[in-house]
Amino acid sequence: MATPDPLEDIAFLARSAHRVQVLQTLADGPMTRPALHEETGISQPTLGRILEPFQNRNWVERRGQEYAVTPWGELLVDEFDGLLDTVETIQRVGHVVKLLPTDQMTFDIRRFGYATVTTPQTGDVLRHVRRAEERLSGADHVRIVADTIVPQSLEDQRDRVVNASGNYPLIESVITKDALEQALAEPQLVNFIRDLLGSGQAPVYCYDGTILMMGASADDIAILAPTDEQGMPGAIIETEDEVIRAWVDEQFDAYKDKSMELTVDDLPL
Repeated sequence: MATPDPLEDIAFLARSAHRVQVLQTLADGPMTRPALHEETGISQPTLGRILEPFQNRNWVERRGQEYAVTPWGELLVDEFDGLLDTVETIQRVGHVVKLLPTDQMTFDIRRFGYATVTTPQTGDVLRHVRRAEERLSGADHVRIVADTIVPQSLEDQRDRVVNASGNYPLIESVITKDALEQALAEPQLVNFIRDLLGSGQAPVYCYDGTILMMGASADDIAILAPTDEQGMPGAIIETEDEVIRAWVDEQFDAYKDKSMELTVDDLPL
């Protein structure tokens, strides 16, 4: 007897959304065929054409009037659901995550499974930048590490710490030397930075080197921003995953430890 080809069974299941739905539904508990019809909306004749091959493959067994997944069927559902989750994650965030320095990340990239991705759209090229500003603006403690400075973001930070009443946010930033020098060539940005430093709530650290990505933590949220060749963020990935959040903080601390804190005296007059 020829050994069955596992790929044939995988293809058999994957080719039909109804087959997947029936197996997933039975994984929640045994059901009669009428109950399956009521739960899934799949017609009785179609259910018959699904359940018989399931029984032949030892995925489902009949117990009186009810159908139930076997231990093998339960294992298959768990593994197949995991594969679906992985494919969904790749489809949703894979094109953005690949732009991050994944070789430096000490966590499983599947943790991006529940991340939210915001990208520019035609007619709204700053959509992702505004989204990042929204998430940062409501936080009590913000930590930013970046190789570029977005003027609007810098102005928003200045307004928060200068205009705060009572509950002052703490906004810490690590910026590359090159980005800082470019900012200090703009009088308006110099004024923003002077106000930030003067508040005592927004220390800025200058890093003499290359920062591999833009990242931030805002209370319990981690934000990652892959950058283009001009150093501008091309998308925003945000997640509440604790492991990713801790990794972003570790990156901030590592860059900060090798940076010099900026003072008002370092600014041009």
